[in-house]
Amino acid sequence: MTVDGPSVTPPLPGPRSRELLERMDALLYPGLAHGLGPFVIRRKDGSFIEDVDGNVFLDLISGMASVPLGAANERIMRAAIDAHAGLGMEDAHFYAHEYLLPLAEQLLAIAPPGLARVDIALNGTEAVETMIRFMRRATGRPIVIGFMGGYHGEAGTAGAVGAETGDLSAGYRALMPGFVHVPYPNPYRTPFEPRPGGTGDGTVDFIRDHLLFHAVDPSEVAGIVIEPVLGSGGCVAPPEGFWTALAGLCDEFGFLLGVDEVKCGYGRSGTMFAVERWDVRPDLMALGKAMGGGVMPIGAVLGTERAMGFDDLSTGSTWSWFPASCAAALETLAVFRDEPVLENVRAIEAVGRGSLDAIAAADEGVGEVRAVGCFQAIELVRDRATKERDADRQERLARGIAERGILADASTTSLNVQPSLVLEPDRLRAAYDVIAEVLAEVR
Repeated sequence: MTVDGPSVTPPLPGPRSRELLERMDALLYPGLAHGLGPFVIRRKDGSFIEDVDGNVFLDLISGMASVPLGAANERIMRAAIDAHAGLGMEDAHFYAHEYLLPLAEQLLAIAPPGLARVDIALNGTEAVETMIRFMRRATGRPIVIGFMGGYHGEAGTAGAVGAETGDLSAGYRALMPGFVHVPYPNPYRTPFEPRPGGTGDGTVDFIRDHLLFHAVDPSEVAGIVIEPVLGSGGCVAPPEGFWTALAGLCDEFGFLLGVDEVKCGYGRSGTMFAVERWDVRPDLMALGKAMGGGVMPIGAVLGTERAMGFDDLSTGSTWSWFPASCAAALETLAVFRDEPVLENVRAIEAVGRGSLDAIAAADEGVGEVRAVGCFQAIELVRDRATKERDADRQERLARGIAERGILADASTTSLNVQPSLVLEPDRLRAAYDVIAEVLAEVR
């Protein structure tokens, strides 16, 4: 597949994609079928996707941030294929294989200080669930504090600690006790202001002064689970002062701090792990998505001795850290060591800031734009004063740019742009030119 750029013949879906999607609609669970995009993929190459009708798109979604280094990265594919050919499947909970120890060692070597243990997981959702189980076991406490706007998966415990939108946990949230939620420290939308003499952050003041006074006894709180940068919820980073205040709260009451780096980790936020941007030292960290280089599924939980220094909790699932996944994860780390990936992310962030600022200046319907590494977003509003979201215009923008060959994620709060970490910055700049043109057309 050799391409010079996007090339789409509207409307979408094309005839072959339409036929296949209609056949899927009759067979698949409707909740899956009705959420599929307007084409069927035939192949991928780097940051480009070709559908079954021959349309070519620039991919600024990256498998929901699980494909960090371009589709089917040759180095990572070869490592996974070789491992699978030599070992096939093995349950790493029963027999260790030769890839397990090197991966654990290399993860801890680059992890934030204090993280000293590794547990294995199949994916990010499982890693988050295991992280919460460690949190409760280590403290002997039942309650976990999560954040409104956060996304941690859509099953069981991970779905209950998340609260991006109410429908994601409909039908089972009431069956999953032990979670309370506060608004994410979103500088654009937070209802809180720091109080005089408080912690220095309005969200942490609310937790300390109100939640822990009126609703929850601190002695029952195991810890806090948070995305260091909101992913699906809008590519939002907390304000200055939040992390210092949160760390102080955890120290005061003995809470464990668990960070969900499934989406914002592995370079997407501009540093290997997002917490490095603020020198945060968590007690637990969940990994997934990009950990397998976009080639194989894999997740992990990293923790301190306090958080994971016991042996009486059974964790994981059969396919966690099977050999090919570990080989892919090891080669992914090697790419980060050998190639200027993080330097490119910083260049992409700079391009994003410039282009997004220009888009915001030209359109009164843009409430806020954000760029944190390869997490970038446009939040559309009906009125800048009221900040009422304009979901309809956002959907029309996403459809319009797709028909111009640009794929971005119309999330619950914003149009999220999350390119490959190795995308050429000039391609992103050109994509934003298209986005600006279509935005002007869908007023």
